[in-house]
Amino acid sequence: MDALLLLAQAVLLFAVAFVYSNLGLGGGLLFVPILLSTGIPESDVAVPVSLTFTIATATSSVINHRRRGFVDMRLGGLLVAGALVGAIVGTLFTLLVLDDTAFKAFFTSVLLVFGAYMLRDWTTNARSVDEDDESKMTRGRLAAVAGATTGSGFLSGSMGIGGGLLNVPLLVYGLGRKTRLAIGTSSLLIIPTAAVGFGAFLAALWVGSGTLAVPEPFVLIPILMPVVFIGAYVGSRWGLARLKTRSVALIFILVLFLAAGKLVFDLV
Repeated sequence: MDALLLLAQAVLLFAVAFVYSNLGLGGGLLFVPILLSTGIPESDVAVPVSLTFTIATATSSVINHRRRGFVDMRLGGLLVAGALVGAIVGTLFTLLVLDDTAFKAFFTSVLLVFGAYMLRDWTTNARSVDEDDESKMTRGRLAAVAGATTGSGFLSGSMGIGGGLLNVPLLVYGLGRKTRLAIGTSSLLIIPTAAVGFGAFLAALWVGSGTLAVPEPFVLIPILMPVVFIGAYVGSRWGLARLKTRSVALIFILVLFLAAGKLVFDLV
């Protein structure tokens, strides 16, 4: 194991966790490219490793957001079932489907639509980012969002990301939750979703190989997970104390467009 390469990975992963813990995202959007460019050659190995780092980021974020009352445990419990189903389906998609061009094109479109809508909302101050809209917490909307979280779980299992890119907009616009609460609750959803995705990857690997052996890059998990956890803990604690909610919302919007841009780059 190259010590300088490991140090570079630690610094990069710490920085990603520091920022993404404030957005209700697990960090997989950048964890996977970092791993692929620093020694892990295959995406079907980088994705499960990324999922473990995503769990660490989300856990730290939940700890700090819950202390401030920004995690809705009941709502998270109602929404998690769809996300877990999506995570399993997404994992199987990555392992069994070779051509994912159509999926990436569809996901890019979804991100651009959400990003444009949130940016318009942010610039026109169409809704307060610091208040809940209780009129949207209806049974019909709750059922629809619960179904839609299957998509966020799919993203987690298929791409090694936390699913917050969909969770946060769904909570904000689908159920009218204030931005900070949506971020904290999204982080809560990420933990079991990423864990199920990781377990599905391991199960598929063992079934395919006929042994209980794990890929050599998995040694990075116990080494770097604590780094990611600390980065996310420090980052979310700092963000809750220093960052204004509108600033957090704008950063999230920019990340949406960043994710869409990366997918466009992958497609072309």
